[in-house]
This record gives sequence, C-alpha cells and structure tokens, in this order.
Amino acid sequence: MKLKRIIILVLFGLSVSTAVGQNFFPILGGQRVGTSVFTFLKIGVSARAVGMGEAVAALSQDASSLYYNPAALGQSDEIQVLATHIEWPADINYDFFGVGGKIYGNHYLGLSAGILHMQPMMETTEYLPDGTGNYFTFQNNFIGLTYSAAMTDRFSFGLTVKHVEETLAGNMMSVWLMDMGTFYWTGFKSLRFSAVLSHFGPQAGLDGTYQKKGLDKFTGEEITTDTDYQLFTAPTVFRVGVAMEVLETEKQVLTWTVQLNHPVDDAENVVMGGEYSFMNTLVLRGGYKFNKDEETFSYGVGLKIPMGKIKLKIDYAYTNFIHLSDPMRLSVGISL
Repeated sequence: MKLKRIIILVLFGLSVSTAVGQNFFPILGGQRVGTSVFTFLKIGVSARAVGMGEAVAALSQDASSLYYNPAALGQSDEIQVLATHIEWPADINYDFFGVGGKIYGNHYLGLSAGILHMQPMMETTEYLPDGTGNYFTFQNNFIGLTYSAAMTDRFSFGLTVKHVEETLAGNMMSVWLMDMGTFYWTGFKSLRFSAVLSHFGPQAGLDGTYQKKGLDKFTGEEITTDTDYQLFTAPTVFRVGVAMEVLETEKQVLTWTVQLNHPVDDAENVVMGGEYSFMNTLVLRGGYKFNKDEETFSYGVGLKIPMGKIKLKIDYAYTNFIHLSDPMRLSVGISL
C-alpha cells in the first residue's frame, strides 16, 4: 500500500511539473526521426482518443482499445463497434474499423483493420515533368486479431497480432507485428494504471532485389549486382499511463489522464488529456503533448445517444499541424 501511494505521488508530481514547463526528460531521440517504416501506424484511429491527445492507454474506451491497449478490451462486457474516417493532409484518407466483445467467461476477442489510401498519382520523370500518362497507387493497411482476459476484477491483459502491409507503385513490403498491454485498477478511488508495447516486431524491407551499380575492385569496370533492399524497424512505442475521475456526480464526470510515450523513432514525450461528460450525453475533450513539434494540442466533442439497447456514439476531433493542413477525424460507434 505504501509503494502504491509513492507511485501515485510520483506520477502526479510528474504531470504537474510538466504542466508548469519543467522538463524532466532530456530532449533526446530527435536523431531517430525517420528511421522506421509503416509510420501510418502512428496516426490516431479514434476521434475520442485524439481529442484527449491520445493519452488513453489507461482508459476503458470503445473498440479503439483494440489499437491503443488490447488489455482494455477486457474491461467492458458490451460488444463494441467503431468506424473512423480521417482526412489526412495531401488528399490522403485513413479509415479504421474495429469490433470486439466478450466471447465467454472472462475471455474477450476483437478484430480491427485500417487502411491509408489515396487517389492514383500520375508518374513523372526527369524528361516528362508533366506526367507520362501512367499512374501508380500507394496504400498502407493492417488487420489485427486481439485477445484479452480479465484475470481478476482489477487486472486484465491483452495481446494483438497484426499483419501490416505497404504497397507503392507495385513494390510491396509486409511484416507481422504484435501489441501487448496491461490494465490495472489500483484500488485508490478510480485510479488505474496501464503499460502498453505497440507495433513490436522484426525489421521489414521491400520484397525482392534491385540492380545496384558499382565498380569492380579488381578491374575497375562498372558492374551490376542483385542487391536486397535495406531493412528498417517498425514504429514500436512503449506507453505508460494513468487515469482517474477527478469529478464524478450523477450528472457530471471529469476524467484526467497522463501518459509517457517512448517511441523508437523519436524523442520521449508526455501527454495530458481531459474529458468532461455532462448528463452522459455531451462530451468535451482536450489534450496537450509536451516535447512534440506537430500535433501539440487537440480538442474534441462527442455525443452519446441511447437507442433502446444500443448506444450510439459520435465523436469529432481536431489536431493542429504547423507545416501541413490540420487533419479532421470523425468516429461513429455503437455498444450493446
């Protein structure tokens, strides 16, 4: 119990100190930017989550839990369905779908998928800058299967196995990745704690080989050899988060969250988020990311509409981009 209180005080002190501008984490890791592939996996797939700065690892939310923390799937006995449409910069769109629920006992199963896509783009060359008349396509997608189990009334864990694929102008690379998460109720009011490892797996590169030109070290003549494409790491990220209702009455609920993110391809950052619910119908959200250059702040709004045994949820989120146009997200979900 004493250790639990120490952890709570440390995490609370960390969030407060960060809020007033003290930097507990050195600004390191910037040199790792651009060293991973399948970076579309870093795009937030839920308007609710993004509205809170994606500080949702310790939240039992909708079917987007399949993406953010598979252990949170075991925190609800309802069947959850979610569809999200994202308007990304440069006329790129991202669509996500997830469904999950209890299958029997304390065992839960979920299925999720996402696709990043765009209209066919015209091919250009050095001599034909206006286009050759040929078109190529670009697409990223994943499909994942999630299993979660509630071991006790306080603790659950989850595991997602997903196949990720990228296609560009006929070139393709794919890999199997894994998400692992835990969800723990501390017993101190509504405080809960989570740790999640996302997008973990082997390195990946384009399939096949390419013709590499070079000089023969003995004759000095130009030669061509079949060479494998270089391998790159997946955008693995480790998240630790806490969440708690700081205000909870019959008509109003205010949830506070804080989360530490440690990505392999960027600097560490801290995220804080809040969600205010009125009459369990209107929901307002806000979030802020410290030590980030893009998408530093976000906000969102949601509606919960009961329809008999079905609960309809509609969420919208906005995030700020400094160098590109701001993306918009719309999520529609049902629970029953």
